[in-house]
Formats: sequence, C-alpha cells, structure tokens
Amino acid sequence: MHVSDLYIDGEMLDRVRRNLRNIEDLLGKPIRAMADIDAKAMGATELERRMDEFGDEWEYGISQMKKFAKGAAKTLDTIEKSFNKLDVDLAAELSKAAKKK
Repeated sequence: MHVSDLYIDGEMLDRVRRNLRNIEDLLGKPIRAMADIDAKAMGATELERRMDEFGDEWEYGISQMKKFAKGAAKTLDTIEKSFNKLDVDLAAELSKAAKKK
C-alpha cells in the first residue's frame, strides 16, 4: 500500500482493526449477562448487595473495554487514511523534484 518510500503493512493493519472490531462484538454478550445478574436469587441480603455491585462493576469495566476497542478501530481507520494521503503527496513531491533535475 505505498507509492513513495513510506510503507505501512496494510494486511497487518486490517488484521488488527478486524480483531478490535471482533473484541467489540464479543464483549456485548458478557455486558448483557452482567446487566441481567439477579442477586435476589441468592437469598442473603449482604450477598445480594455484593453480587449487584460485582455485576455493575464488571458491566462497566467490560463496556469500557468495548468502547476502547471501537475507538481504537476508528483510530486505525484515520491512521490509514492519513498515511495514504501522506504517501500520495510525498510521491507527487518526489516526482516533481525528480523532473526538476
């Protein structure tokens, strides 16, 4: 994926981006499962409270990881677009410089 001397491994970038998007999808199920924890089924008040807290904390943590994965994938999109533009611009400038010789 290059025209000038700059190079980025497009296959690797695609693989990382795809993995990040898969992480986002995979985390949706545990987020929903944590939200559905019903601590009242435990029967003990303190245990119920702790289970509710546990579910809330894990739901939040997993949702943050999902949010990060989504943001990281978008950032890779931006990096790829910026790199491609820089690569084309650099190639054009190198071509101009070569013609002036």
